[in-house]
Amino acid sequence: MNNPRFYVITGASGAGKSTLLKALGNLGYSVVPEVALTLVQEQEQCGGDLFPWTNLQAFMDEVVARNVQAYDAAQALPPPVFFDRAIPECLGHMRLLGLELKAAHEAASGQRRYANTVFVAEPWPEIYVCDRWRRAPFDRAARSFEPTVAAYAEAGYDTCVVPRLPVEERVAFVLRQLEAGA
Repeated sequence: MNNPRFYVITGASGAGKSTLLKALGNLGYSVVPEVALTLVQEQEQCGGDLFPWTNLQAFMDEVVARNVQAYDAAQALPPPVFFDRAIPECLGHMRLLGLELKAAHEAASGQRRYANTVFVAEPWPEIYVCDRWRRAPFDRAARSFEPTVAAYAEAGYDTCVVPRLPVEERVAFVLRQLEAGA
């Protein structure tokens, strides 16, 4: 059964997801940051070696585990809760990359459902910026968009494209969708 309290915002890298989530958080909504980026930043700070470029399987296993922890911890947050990416796309990317998917990964995804509607940010070249953590050129980053969205469709979710508008208007769009029963 889907959890009508938990909403995923996903899509292309550099398409404004984190900006949208930050704006929702600034309005007082509960927000869960992107797990993979948080993990990379933690590893850099502590001198760790759990990165996608050093051991992709171990990194993705940890990303799934942390997404599960984030989901469970979010039960205590006031709804609605907005997630920057979520478990289904982790599994979709693991399949795409030919990584081992453990039965526990599949079980975790099935037991931890989000709202039926997943909000999707399409590739947006006008706002895409390379930085310390986003190193890929736009076309490479955009290639991950289709597999990301497909992972949610395969898991039984509906998708709703967030229009390319200023952040305040994207926030209003998402909130209107929630009011309409998304």
